[in-house]
Amino acid sequence: MWKLAKFLKGYVPQAIFAPLCKLIEAVAELAVPMIIAEVIDVGIGELHDKSYVIKYCIIIGALAVFGFIISVTGQFLASKAALGFGTKLRDAAFKHVNKLPLSASDRLGGASLVTRLTGDIMNCQSALNMFLRLVLRVPFVVIGAFVMSMIIDPVLSLMFLAMTVILSATIFLVMRLSMPHVRKSQKKLDEISRLSAQSLSGARVIRAFSKQDDAKTDFFSAADSAATANIGAAKVSALLTPLTFAVVNLAIIAVLWFGGIKVDGGALTQGQIVALINYLTQAFFVIVNIGNVFYVFTRSAACSTRVNKLLDTPVPDDGTVEEIEDSDAVIEFRDVSFAYDGDYDVRDLSFTLKKESTLGIIGGTGSGKSTVINLIEKFYTPQKGQILFCGKPLDEYKTAFLRSKLGYVPQKPVVLAGTLDSNLRIADETATEEKEVEALRIAQASELLDKIGLDGTIAQDGKNLSGGQKQRVSIARSLCRDNTLYLFDDATSALDYKTERDFINAVKKVNGAKIFVSQRISAVSSCDEIIVLDGGRIVGKGTHETLKASCPLYAEFCASQNR
Repeated sequence: MWKLAKFLKGYVPQAIFAPLCKLIEAVAELAVPMIIAEVIDVGIGELHDKSYVIKYCIIIGALAVFGFIISVTGQFLASKAALGFGTKLRDAAFKHVNKLPLSASDRLGGASLVTRLTGDIMNCQSALNMFLRLVLRVPFVVIGAFVMSMIIDPVLSLMFLAMTVILSATIFLVMRLSMPHVRKSQKKLDEISRLSAQSLSGARVIRAFSKQDDAKTDFFSAADSAATANIGAAKVSALLTPLTFAVVNLAIIAVLWFGGIKVDGGALTQGQIVALINYLTQAFFVIVNIGNVFYVFTRSAACSTRVNKLLDTPVPDDGTVEEIEDSDAVIEFRDVSFAYDGDYDVRDLSFTLKKESTLGIIGGTGSGKSTVINLIEKFYTPQKGQILFCGKPLDEYKTAFLRSKLGYVPQKPVVLAGTLDSNLRIADETATEEKEVEALRIAQASELLDKIGLDGTIAQDGKNLSGGQKQRVSIARSLCRDNTLYLFDDATSALDYKTERDFINAVKKVNGAKIFVSQRISAVSSCDEIIVLDGGRIVGKGTHETLKASCPLYAEFCASQNR
Protein backbone atom coordinates (compact mmCIF):
# COMPACT_ATOMS: atom_id res chain seq x y z
CA MET A 1 0.00 0.00 0.00
CA TRP A 2 2.89 2.37 0.68
CA LYS A 3 3.72 2.53 -3.03
CA LEU A 4 0.22 3.89 -3.62
CA ALA A 5 0.61 6.69 -1.06
CA LYS A 6 1.52 9.14 -3.83
CA PHE A 7 -2.13 9.16 -4.89
CA LEU A 8 -2.97 10.94 -1.62
CA LYS A 9 -1.49 14.10 -3.11
CA GLY A 10 -4.04 16.87 -2.73
CA TYR A 11 -5.60 15.20 0.31
CA VAL A 12 -2.61 15.37 2.66
CA PRO A 13 -4.26 17.89 5.06
CA GLN A 14 -7.27 15.57 5.50
CA ALA A 15 -4.95 12.58 5.94
CA ILE A 16 -3.05 14.46 8.66
CA PHE A 17 -5.96 16.04 10.53
CA ALA A 18 -8.03 12.84 10.59
CA PRO A 19 -5.49 10.99 12.83
CA LEU A 20 -4.99 14.25 14.80
CA CYS A 21 -8.71 14.24 15.61
CA LYS A 22 -8.35 10.63 16.70
CA LEU A 23 -5.45 11.66 18.97
CA ILE A 24 -7.59 14.31 20.63
CA GLU A 25 -10.44 11.81 20.99
CA ALA A 26 -8.02 9.30 22.57
CA VAL A 27 -6.80 11.90 25.09
CA ALA A 28 -10.41 12.63 26.08
CA GLU A 29 -11.08 8.89 26.50
CA LEU A 30 -7.92 8.35 28.54
CA ALA A 31 -8.88 11.08 30.97
CA VAL A 32 -12.16 9.36 31.87
CA PRO A 33 -10.78 6.39 33.93
CA MET A 34 -8.71 8.75 36.11
CA ILE A 35 -11.81 10.87 36.76
CA ILE A 36 -13.80 7.74 37.63
CA ALA A 37 -11.03 6.70 40.02
CA GLU A 38 -11.23 10.16 41.62
CA VAL A 39 -15.01 9.84 42.00
CA ILE A 40 -14.72 6.37 43.62
CA ASP A 41 -11.82 7.12 45.93
CA VAL A 42 -12.64 10.70 46.92
CA GLY A 43 -16.25 11.54 46.13
CA ILE A 44 -17.65 8.22 47.37
CA GLY A 45 -14.91 6.71 49.54
CA GLU A 46 -13.71 9.76 51.52
CA LEU A 47 -16.13 12.68 51.23
CA HIS A 48 -19.44 10.89 50.57
CA ASP A 49 -20.29 14.13 48.74
CA LYS A 50 -23.12 13.80 46.17
CA SER A 51 -22.41 17.22 44.59
CA TYR A 52 -18.76 16.22 44.14
CA VAL A 53 -19.85 13.08 42.28
CA ILE A 54 -22.35 15.00 40.13
CA LYS A 55 -19.73 17.62 39.21
CA TYR A 56 -17.29 15.00 37.94
CA CYS A 57 -20.06 13.11 36.14
CA ILE A 58 -20.86 16.33 34.25
CA ILE A 59 -17.18 16.58 33.32
CA ILE A 60 -17.30 12.98 32.02
CA GLY A 61 -20.43 13.80 30.00
CA ALA A 62 -18.77 16.91 28.52
CA LEU A 63 -15.73 14.85 27.55
CA ALA A 64 -18.04 12.32 25.88
CA VAL A 65 -19.78 15.03 23.82
CA PHE A 66 -16.46 16.62 22.91
CA GLY A 67 -15.04 13.23 21.92
CA PHE A 68 -18.12 12.53 19.77
CA ILE A 69 -17.73 15.80 17.83
CA ILE A 70 -14.01 15.25 17.31
CA SER A 71 -14.63 11.63 16.26
CA VAL A 72 -17.24 12.61 13.64
CA THR A 73 -14.86 15.26 12.28
CA GLY A 74 -12.08 12.70 12.02
CA GLN A 75 -14.40 10.22 10.29
CA PHE A 76 -15.41 12.86 7.74
CA LEU A 77 -11.81 13.85 6.97
CA ALA A 78 -10.71 10.21 6.69
CA SER A 79 -13.59 9.40 4.32
CA LYS A 80 -12.81 12.43 2.16
CA ALA A 81 -9.12 11.52 1.93
CA ALA A 82 -9.91 7.87 1.12
CA LEU A 83 -12.46 8.81 -1.55
CA GLY A 84 -10.02 11.23 -3.18
CA PHE A 85 -7.27 8.60 -3.05
CA GLY A 86 -9.52 6.00 -4.68
CA THR A 87 -10.62 8.42 -7.41
CA LYS A 88 -7.05 9.42 -8.28
CA LEU A 89 -5.82 5.83 -8.20
CA ARG A 90 -8.68 4.66 -10.43
CA ASP A 91 -8.04 7.48 -12.91
CA ALA A 92 -4.32 6.74 -13.01
CA ALA A 93 -4.88 3.01 -13.44
CA PHE A 94 -7.41 3.57 -16.23
CA LYS A 95 -5.05 5.95 -18.06
CA HIS A 96 -2.21 3.45 -17.63
CA VAL A 97 -4.31 0.62 -19.07
CA ASN A 98 -5.07 2.77 -22.11
CA LYS A 99 -1.34 3.38 -22.62
CA LEU A 100 -0.37 -0.28 -22.35
CA PRO A 101 0.52 -2.11 -25.54
CA LEU A 102 -2.00 -4.73 -26.54
CA SER A 103 0.55 -7.43 -25.76
CA ALA A 104 0.52 -6.39 -22.08
CA SER A 105 -3.29 -6.18 -22.03
CA ASP A 106 -3.48 -9.64 -23.60
CA ARG A 107 -1.12 -11.02 -20.97
CA LEU A 108 -3.02 -9.54 -18.02
CA GLY A 109 -6.43 -10.44 -19.44
CA GLY A 110 -9.54 -8.31 -19.80
CA ALA A 111 -11.37 -9.86 -16.82
CA SER A 112 -8.38 -9.27 -14.54
CA LEU A 113 -8.06 -5.66 -15.67
CA VAL A 114 -11.74 -5.02 -14.92
CA THR A 115 -11.38 -6.55 -11.44
CA ARG A 116 -8.27 -4.49 -10.69
CA LEU A 117 -9.90 -1.25 -11.86
CA THR A 118 -13.04 -1.84 -9.81
CA GLY A 119 -12.98 -4.27 -6.88
CA ASP A 120 -9.24 -4.13 -6.10
CA ILE A 121 -9.09 -0.32 -6.03
CA MET A 122 -12.29 -0.17 -3.96
CA ASN A 123 -10.71 -2.53 -1.41
CA CYS A 124 -7.61 -0.31 -1.26
CA GLN A 125 -9.83 2.74 -0.74
CA SER A 126 -11.74 1.03 2.10
CA ALA A 127 -8.48 -0.07 3.72
CA LEU A 128 -7.13 3.51 3.68
CA ASN A 129 -10.37 4.78 5.21
CA MET A 130 -10.12 2.24 8.02
CA PHE A 131 -6.41 2.93 8.43
CA LEU A 132 -7.00 6.65 9.01
CA ARG A 133 -10.02 6.03 11.24
CA LEU A 134 -9.01 2.97 13.25
CA VAL A 135 -5.41 1.86 12.82
CA LEU A 136 -3.78 5.21 13.59
CA ARG A 137 -5.98 5.45 16.69
CA VAL A 138 -4.44 2.25 18.06
CA PRO A 139 -1.01 3.62 19.06
CA PHE A 140 -2.59 6.69 20.64
CA VAL A 141 -4.88 4.63 22.86
CA VAL A 142 -2.51 1.74 23.55
CA ILE A 143 0.53 3.90 24.37
CA GLY A 144 -1.61 6.36 26.33
CA ALA A 145 -3.27 3.59 28.31
CA PHE A 146 0.11 2.00 29.04
CA VAL A 147 1.57 5.32 30.23
CA MET A 148 -1.44 5.93 32.50
CA SER A 149 -1.21 2.40 33.92
CA MET A 150 2.51 3.00 34.58
CA ILE A 151 1.58 6.10 36.55
CA ILE A 152 -0.90 4.10 38.62
CA ASP A 153 1.30 1.02 39.18
CA PRO A 154 4.47 0.10 37.23
CA VAL A 155 4.32 -3.57 38.20
CA LEU A 156 0.74 -4.21 37.10
CA SER A 157 1.36 -2.25 33.91
CA LEU A 158 3.73 -5.04 32.84
CA MET A 159 0.67 -7.30 32.53
CA PHE A 160 -0.82 -4.66 30.28
CA LEU A 161 2.34 -4.66 28.16
CA ALA A 162 2.39 -8.46 27.94
CA MET A 163 -1.25 -8.51 26.82
CA THR A 164 -0.54 -5.95 24.10
CA VAL A 165 2.44 -7.91 22.75
CA ILE A 166 0.54 -11.22 22.75
CA LEU A 167 -2.53 -9.67 21.07
CA SER A 168 -0.40 -8.02 18.38
CA ALA A 169 1.47 -11.26 17.71
CA THR A 170 -1.84 -13.15 17.46
CA ILE A 171 -3.26 -10.69 14.94
CA PHE A 172 -0.06 -10.76 12.88
CA LEU A 173 0.00 -14.57 12.83
CA VAL A 174 -3.64 -14.83 11.73
CA MET A 175 -3.10 -12.27 8.97
CA ARG A 176 -0.02 -14.15 7.80
CA LEU A 177 -1.90 -17.46 7.63
CA SER A 178 -4.93 -16.02 5.83
CA MET A 179 -3.00 -14.07 3.15
CA PRO A 180 -2.55 -17.04 0.74
CA HIS A 181 -6.29 -17.75 0.89
CA VAL A 182 -7.10 -14.12 0.10
CA ARG A 183 -4.72 -14.02 -2.87
CA LYS A 184 -6.29 -17.20 -4.22
CA SER A 185 -9.76 -15.69 -3.73
CA GLN A 186 -8.83 -12.62 -5.82
CA LYS A 187 -7.65 -14.83 -8.67
CA LYS A 188 -10.93 -16.73 -8.53
CA LEU A 189 -12.79 -13.41 -8.78
CA ASP A 190 -10.95 -12.78 -12.06
CA GLU A 191 -12.22 -16.13 -13.30
CA ILE A 192 -15.78 -15.29 -12.24
CA SER A 193 -15.56 -11.95 -14.08
CA ARG A 194 -14.27 -13.68 -17.20
CA LEU A 195 -17.01 -16.31 -17.19
CA SER A 196 -19.68 -13.67 -16.52
CA ALA A 197 -18.54 -11.52 -19.44
CA GLN A 198 -18.21 -14.59 -21.66
CA SER A 199 -21.72 -15.83 -20.82
CA LEU A 200 -23.29 -12.41 -21.39
CA SER A 201 -21.48 -11.61 -24.64
CA GLY A 202 -21.96 -15.13 -26.01
CA ALA A 203 -25.53 -15.63 -24.77
CA ARG A 204 -26.93 -16.24 -28.26
CA VAL A 205 -24.37 -18.90 -29.11
CA ILE A 206 -24.79 -20.61 -25.74
CA ARG A 207 -28.56 -20.72 -26.14
CA ALA A 208 -28.42 -21.68 -29.82
CA PHE A 209 -26.48 -24.82 -28.93
CA SER A 210 -28.38 -25.39 -25.65
CA LYS A 211 -25.24 -25.08 -23.55
CA GLN A 212 -26.86 -23.17 -20.69
CA ASP A 213 -26.20 -26.03 -18.29
CA ASP A 214 -22.52 -26.16 -19.24
CA ALA A 215 -22.21 -22.40 -18.73
CA LYS A 216 -23.90 -22.70 -15.34
CA THR A 217 -21.60 -25.57 -14.37
CA ASP A 218 -18.46 -23.57 -15.27
CA PHE A 219 -19.72 -20.50 -13.41
CA PHE A 220 -20.78 -22.43 -10.31
CA SER A 221 -17.45 -24.25 -10.30
CA ALA A 222 -15.56 -20.94 -10.31
CA ALA A 223 -17.93 -19.52 -7.67
CA ASP A 224 -17.42 -22.61 -5.49
CA SER A 225 -13.64 -22.26 -5.80
CA ALA A 226 -13.86 -18.60 -4.77
CA ALA A 227 -16.13 -19.57 -1.87
CA THR A 228 -13.69 -22.27 -0.78
CA ALA A 229 -10.82 -19.76 -0.78
CA ASN A 230 -12.92 -17.25 1.20
CA ILE A 231 -14.00 -19.94 3.66
CA GLY A 232 -10.35 -20.90 4.14
CA ALA A 233 -9.54 -17.30 5.04
CA ALA A 234 -12.63 -17.08 7.26
CA LYS A 235 -11.64 -20.26 9.15
CA VAL A 236 -8.27 -18.76 9.99
CA SER A 237 -9.76 -15.38 10.94
CA ALA A 238 -12.38 -17.10 13.10
CA LEU A 239 -9.57 -17.98 15.52
CA LEU A 240 -8.89 -14.32 16.17
CA THR A 241 -11.83 -13.38 18.40
CA PRO A 242 -11.64 -16.32 20.86
CA LEU A 243 -7.86 -16.01 21.10
CA THR A 244 -7.94 -12.27 21.78
CA PHE A 245 -10.78 -12.57 24.32
CA ALA A 246 -8.89 -15.32 26.11
CA VAL A 247 -5.75 -13.18 26.37
CA VAL A 248 -7.65 -10.12 27.63
CA ASN A 249 -9.74 -12.04 30.15
CA LEU A 250 -6.61 -13.64 31.55
CA ALA A 251 -5.04 -10.18 31.84
CA ILE A 252 -8.10 -8.83 33.67
CA ILE A 253 -8.06 -11.81 36.05
CA ALA A 254 -4.37 -11.18 36.77
CA VAL A 255 -4.97 -7.47 37.43
CA LEU A 256 -7.88 -8.24 39.78
CA TRP A 257 -5.90 -10.92 41.61
CA PHE A 258 -2.64 -9.05 42.14
CA GLY A 259 -4.40 -5.69 42.37
CA GLY A 260 -6.65 -7.03 45.11
CA ILE A 261 -3.58 -8.09 47.07
CA LYS A 262 -2.17 -4.55 46.74
CA VAL A 263 -5.48 -3.00 47.77
CA ASP A 264 -5.47 -5.16 50.91
CA GLY A 265 -1.92 -3.97 51.58
CA GLY A 266 -2.86 -0.32 51.06
CA ALA A 267 -0.57 0.13 48.06
CA LEU A 268 -3.50 0.78 45.69
CA THR A 269 -7.04 2.06 46.00
CA GLN A 270 -10.23 0.56 44.63
CA GLY A 271 -10.59 3.44 42.18
CA GLN A 272 -7.10 2.83 40.82
CA ILE A 273 -7.93 -0.83 40.20
CA VAL A 274 -11.07 0.22 38.31
CA ALA A 275 -8.97 2.69 36.29
CA LEU A 276 -6.42 -0.02 35.46
CA ILE A 277 -9.15 -2.34 34.23
CA ASN A 278 -10.67 0.50 32.20
CA TYR A 279 -7.32 1.21 30.54
CA LEU A 280 -6.91 -2.48 29.90
CA THR A 281 -10.32 -2.78 28.23
CA GLN A 282 -9.79 0.44 26.23
CA ALA A 283 -6.60 -0.95 24.74
CA PHE A 284 -8.29 -4.30 24.24
CA PHE A 285 -11.19 -2.86 22.28
CA VAL A 286 -9.03 -0.86 19.87
CA ILE A 287 -6.75 -3.84 19.26
CA VAL A 288 -9.70 -6.19 18.77
CA ASN A 289 -11.30 -3.68 16.39
CA ILE A 290 -8.15 -3.93 14.30
CA GLY A 291 -8.41 -7.68 14.53
CA ASN A 292 -12.02 -7.61 13.40
CA VAL A 293 -11.18 -5.57 10.31
CA PHE A 294 -7.88 -7.32 9.62
CA TYR A 295 -9.59 -9.27 6.85
CA VAL A 296 -10.09 -5.98 4.99
CA PHE A 297 -6.40 -5.16 5.38
CA THR A 298 -5.37 -8.66 4.35
CA ARG A 299 -7.52 -8.44 1.23
CA SER A 300 -6.34 -4.90 0.51
CA ALA A 301 -2.71 -6.06 0.77
CA ALA A 302 -3.39 -8.63 -1.96
CA CYS A 303 -5.37 -6.06 -3.96
CA SER A 304 -2.67 -3.39 -3.69
CA THR A 305 -0.12 -5.91 -4.93
CA ARG A 306 -2.27 -6.56 -8.01
CA VAL A 307 -2.83 -2.83 -8.60
CA ASN A 308 0.89 -2.11 -8.21
CA LYS A 309 1.67 -4.90 -10.66
CA LEU A 310 -0.66 -3.23 -13.14
CA LEU A 311 0.86 0.22 -12.61
CA ASP A 312 4.39 -1.23 -12.81
CA THR A 313 3.68 -2.83 -16.18
CA PRO A 314 6.06 -0.89 -18.42
CA VAL A 315 4.69 1.41 -21.10
CA PRO A 316 6.96 1.67 -24.15
CA ASP A 317 8.48 5.07 -24.79
CA ASP A 318 6.31 7.11 -27.10
CA GLY A 319 7.75 8.95 -30.07
CA THR A 320 8.05 12.72 -30.37
CA VAL A 321 7.49 13.41 -34.07
CA GLU A 322 4.24 15.26 -34.80
CA GLU A 323 4.66 16.17 -38.43
CA ILE A 324 4.67 14.32 -41.74
CA GLU A 325 7.29 14.92 -44.36
CA ASP A 326 6.50 14.72 -48.04
CA SER A 327 7.50 11.21 -49.04
CA ASP A 328 6.76 9.07 -52.05
CA ALA A 329 6.22 6.01 -49.83
CA VAL A 330 3.44 6.09 -47.25
CA ILE A 331 4.21 2.72 -45.64
CA GLU A 332 7.36 0.63 -45.98
CA PHE A 333 8.03 -2.72 -44.30
CA ARG A 334 11.68 -3.75 -44.09
CA ASP A 335 12.18 -7.41 -43.15
CA VAL A 336 9.56 -7.20 -40.40
CA SER A 337 8.97 -10.20 -38.13
CA PHE A 338 6.57 -10.38 -35.22
CA ALA A 339 5.31 -13.01 -32.76
CA TYR A 340 2.42 -12.73 -30.34
CA ASP A 341 3.81 -15.54 -28.25
CA GLY A 342 6.33 -18.17 -29.26
CA ASP A 343 7.15 -18.65 -32.95
CA TYR A 344 6.86 -15.76 -35.42
CA ASP A 345 3.34 -15.15 -36.74
CA VAL A 346 4.70 -13.01 -39.60
CA ARG A 347 8.29 -13.07 -40.77
CA ASP A 348 10.53 -11.20 -43.18
CA LEU A 349 7.77 -8.95 -44.56
CA SER A 350 9.04 -6.37 -47.04
CA PHE A 351 6.81 -4.18 -49.19
CA THR A 352 6.17 -0.53 -50.02
CA LEU A 353 2.89 1.35 -50.44
CA LYS A 354 3.18 4.48 -52.58
CA LYS A 355 1.25 7.68 -52.05
CA GLU A 356 -2.36 7.63 -53.37
CA SER A 357 -2.07 3.96 -54.32
CA THR A 358 -3.95 0.90 -53.11
CA LEU A 359 -2.58 -2.33 -51.66
CA GLY A 360 -4.52 -5.56 -51.24
CA ILE A 361 -3.49 -8.23 -48.72
CA ILE A 362 -5.07 -11.65 -49.11
CA GLY A 363 -4.46 -15.00 -47.48
CA GLY A 364 -6.05 -17.83 -45.59
CA THR A 365 -7.19 -17.72 -41.98
CA GLY A 366 -4.25 -17.15 -39.63
CA SER A 367 -1.88 -16.10 -42.40
CA GLY A 368 -1.04 -12.79 -40.65
CA LYS A 369 -3.21 -10.32 -42.56
CA SER A 370 -4.65 -8.53 -39.52
CA THR A 371 -1.24 -8.60 -37.84
CA VAL A 372 0.08 -6.30 -40.56
CA ILE A 373 -2.67 -3.78 -39.76
CA ASN A 374 -2.00 -4.09 -36.01
CA LEU A 375 1.68 -3.34 -36.57
CA ILE A 376 0.92 -0.24 -38.66
CA GLU A 377 -1.44 1.03 -35.93
CA LYS A 378 1.35 0.53 -33.33
CA PHE A 379 -0.87 -1.86 -31.41
CA TYR A 380 2.17 -4.14 -31.33
CA THR A 381 5.88 -3.60 -31.90
CA PRO A 382 7.80 -5.89 -34.27
CA GLN A 383 10.61 -7.96 -32.78
CA LYS A 384 12.69 -7.68 -35.96
CA GLY A 385 12.83 -5.27 -38.86
CA GLN A 386 11.54 -1.74 -39.27
CA ILE A 387 8.31 -0.06 -40.38
CA LEU A 388 8.45 3.40 -41.95
CA PHE A 389 5.55 5.84 -42.27
CA CYS A 390 6.10 8.69 -44.71
CA GLY A 391 9.85 8.10 -44.64
CA LYS A 392 10.32 7.96 -40.84
CA PRO A 393 10.44 4.94 -38.51
CA LEU A 394 7.04 4.26 -36.99
CA ASP A 395 8.33 4.31 -33.41
CA GLU A 396 9.55 7.90 -33.82
CA TYR A 397 5.99 9.17 -34.22
CA LYS A 398 3.88 10.16 -31.26
CA THR A 399 1.21 7.46 -31.13
CA ALA A 400 -1.77 9.83 -30.92
CA PHE A 401 -0.49 11.85 -33.88
CA LEU A 402 0.20 8.75 -35.96
CA ARG A 403 -3.28 7.36 -35.40
CA SER A 404 -4.80 10.72 -36.27
CA LYS A 405 -3.44 10.14 -39.78
CA LEU A 406 -4.81 6.61 -40.09
CA GLY A 407 -8.39 5.72 -40.97
CA TYR A 408 -8.85 2.34 -39.28
CA VAL A 409 -11.72 -0.10 -39.84
CA PRO A 410 -11.31 -3.16 -37.55
CA GLN A 411 -12.07 -6.70 -38.58
CA LYS A 412 -14.87 -6.86 -36.03
CA PRO A 413 -16.93 -3.65 -36.33
CA VAL A 414 -17.32 -1.78 -33.05
CA VAL A 415 -20.40 0.40 -32.61
CA LEU A 416 -21.00 2.23 -29.35
CA ALA A 417 -24.30 3.04 -27.66
CA GLY A 418 -25.51 6.50 -28.62
CA THR A 419 -26.56 7.97 -31.94
CA LEU A 420 -25.34 7.57 -35.49
CA ASP A 421 -23.84 11.05 -35.23
CA SER A 422 -21.95 10.27 -31.98
CA ASN A 423 -20.48 7.12 -33.53
CA LEU A 424 -19.26 8.97 -36.60
CA ARG A 425 -17.75 11.78 -34.52
CA ILE A 426 -15.45 9.34 -32.72
CA ALA A 427 -13.01 9.90 -35.58
CA ASP A 428 -13.41 13.69 -35.65
CA GLU A 429 -15.49 15.64 -33.15
CA THR A 430 -15.48 18.66 -35.46
CA ALA A 431 -16.82 16.78 -38.48
CA THR A 432 -19.60 18.67 -40.25
CA GLU A 433 -22.96 17.16 -41.11
CA GLU A 434 -22.03 17.33 -44.80
CA LYS A 435 -18.86 15.34 -44.10
CA GLU A 436 -20.83 12.69 -42.21
CA VAL A 437 -23.43 12.38 -44.96
CA GLU A 438 -20.68 12.05 -47.59
CA ALA A 439 -18.91 9.38 -45.50
CA LEU A 440 -22.14 7.40 -45.19
CA ARG A 441 -22.71 7.68 -48.93
CA ILE A 442 -19.24 6.32 -49.74
CA ALA A 443 -19.75 3.52 -47.20
CA GLN A 444 -23.04 2.63 -48.95
CA ALA A 445 -24.99 3.40 -45.77
CA SER A 446 -27.32 6.06 -47.20
CA GLU A 447 -30.38 3.87 -46.58
CA LEU A 448 -29.45 3.69 -42.87
CA LEU A 449 -29.22 7.49 -42.80
CA ASP A 450 -32.63 7.76 -44.45
CA LYS A 451 -34.08 5.24 -42.01
CA ILE A 452 -32.89 6.58 -38.63
CA GLY A 453 -31.14 9.91 -39.41
CA LEU A 454 -27.98 11.20 -37.77
CA ASP A 455 -29.80 11.51 -34.44
CA GLY A 456 -31.10 7.96 -34.64
CA THR A 457 -30.46 5.81 -31.58
CA ILE A 458 -27.94 3.00 -31.73
CA ALA A 459 -28.19 0.40 -28.98
CA GLN A 460 -25.26 -0.97 -27.02
CA ASP A 461 -23.01 -3.07 -29.28
CA GLY A 462 -25.26 -2.05 -32.17
CA LYS A 463 -27.90 -4.62 -31.25
CA ASN A 464 -30.48 -2.80 -33.42
CA LEU A 465 -28.22 -2.94 -36.50
CA SER A 466 -27.43 -5.82 -38.80
CA GLY A 467 -23.86 -7.04 -39.28
CA GLY A 468 -23.59 -5.25 -42.61
CA GLN A 469 -24.97 -2.01 -41.17
CA LYS A 470 -22.48 -2.07 -38.29
CA GLN A 471 -19.67 -2.67 -40.75
CA ARG A 472 -20.75 0.25 -42.93
CA VAL A 473 -21.04 2.58 -39.91
CA SER A 474 -17.50 1.53 -38.96
CA ILE A 475 -16.31 2.31 -42.51
CA ALA A 476 -18.09 5.69 -42.55
CA ARG A 477 -16.49 6.58 -39.22
CA SER A 478 -12.99 6.22 -40.70
CA LEU A 479 -14.02 8.39 -43.67
CA CYS A 480 -15.27 11.27 -41.49
CA ARG A 481 -11.67 12.45 -41.23
CA ASP A 482 -9.13 13.14 -43.95
CA ASN A 483 -6.37 10.57 -43.49
CA THR A 484 -3.01 9.87 -45.08
CA LEU A 485 -3.66 6.12 -45.01
CA TYR A 486 -6.84 4.06 -44.75
CA LEU A 487 -6.72 0.55 -43.28
CA PHE A 488 -9.67 -1.70 -44.13
CA ASP A 489 -9.22 -4.94 -42.19
CA ASP A 490 -11.69 -7.35 -43.80
CA ALA A 491 -14.11 -4.41 -43.75
CA THR A 492 -16.48 -5.82 -46.37
CA SER A 493 -16.89 -9.38 -45.06
CA ALA A 494 -20.54 -8.76 -44.08
CA LEU A 495 -21.45 -6.93 -47.32
CA ASP A 496 -22.97 -8.49 -50.40
CA TYR A 497 -20.83 -8.45 -53.54
CA LYS A 498 -22.71 -5.58 -55.21
CA THR A 499 -22.46 -3.34 -52.13
CA GLU A 500 -18.80 -4.27 -51.77
CA ARG A 501 -18.08 -3.38 -55.40
CA ASP A 502 -19.90 -0.03 -55.10
CA PHE A 503 -18.01 0.81 -51.90
CA ILE A 504 -14.60 -0.03 -53.40
CA ASN A 505 -15.31 2.03 -56.49
CA ALA A 506 -16.44 4.98 -54.34
CA VAL A 507 -13.62 4.84 -51.79
CA LYS A 508 -10.94 4.83 -54.48
CA LYS A 509 -11.86 8.44 -55.21
CA VAL A 510 -11.01 9.45 -51.64
CA ASN A 511 -7.58 11.06 -51.25
CA GLY A 512 -5.02 8.93 -49.43
CA ALA A 513 -3.34 5.55 -49.73
CA LYS A 514 -5.41 2.49 -48.90
CA ILE A 515 -4.80 -1.06 -47.69
CA PHE A 516 -7.54 -3.64 -48.17
CA VAL A 517 -7.24 -6.83 -46.13
CA SER A 518 -9.62 -9.57 -47.14
CA GLN A 519 -10.14 -13.23 -47.97
CA ARG A 520 -12.25 -12.19 -50.96
CA ILE A 521 -10.73 -11.84 -54.39
CA SER A 522 -13.40 -9.26 -55.24
CA ALA A 523 -12.16 -6.93 -52.45
CA VAL A 524 -8.52 -6.83 -53.62
CA SER A 525 -8.57 -7.62 -57.34
CA SER A 526 -8.69 -3.97 -58.42
CA CYS A 527 -5.81 -2.84 -56.15
CA ASP A 528 -2.62 -1.45 -57.68
CA GLU A 529 -0.66 -4.20 -55.95
CA ILE A 530 -1.67 -7.38 -54.12
CA ILE A 531 0.31 -9.30 -51.50
CA VAL A 532 -0.46 -12.97 -50.90
CA LEU A 533 0.33 -14.23 -47.39
CA ASP A 534 0.68 -17.85 -46.35
CA GLY A 535 1.96 -18.90 -42.93
CA GLY A 536 3.08 -15.34 -42.16
CA ARG A 537 5.27 -15.07 -45.29
CA ILE A 538 4.78 -13.29 -48.57
CA VAL A 539 4.34 -15.95 -51.26
CA GLY A 540 3.15 -13.67 -54.02
CA LYS A 541 3.24 -10.01 -54.99
CA GLY A 542 1.86 -8.23 -58.03
CA THR A 543 -1.36 -7.30 -59.80
CA HIS A 544 -4.44 -9.47 -60.09
CA GLU A 545 -3.55 -10.72 -63.57
CA THR A 546 0.12 -11.42 -62.84
CA LEU A 547 -0.68 -13.29 -59.62
CA LYS A 548 -3.24 -15.48 -61.35
CA ALA A 549 -0.47 -16.63 -63.64
CA SER A 550 2.46 -16.71 -61.20
CA CYS A 551 1.05 -17.53 -57.70
CA PRO A 552 -0.61 -20.97 -57.31
CA LEU A 553 -2.25 -20.01 -54.01
CA TYR A 554 -3.80 -16.87 -55.48
CA ALA A 555 -4.94 -18.81 -58.55
CA GLU A 556 -6.54 -21.32 -56.18
CA PHE A 557 -8.41 -18.51 -54.39
CA CYS A 558 -9.63 -17.18 -57.75
CA ALA A 559 -10.76 -20.60 -58.95
CA SER A 560 -12.61 -21.50 -55.73
CA GLN A 561 -14.37 -18.16 -55.44
CA ASN A 562 -15.27 -17.95 -59.13
CA ARG A 563 -17.01 -21.30 -58.84
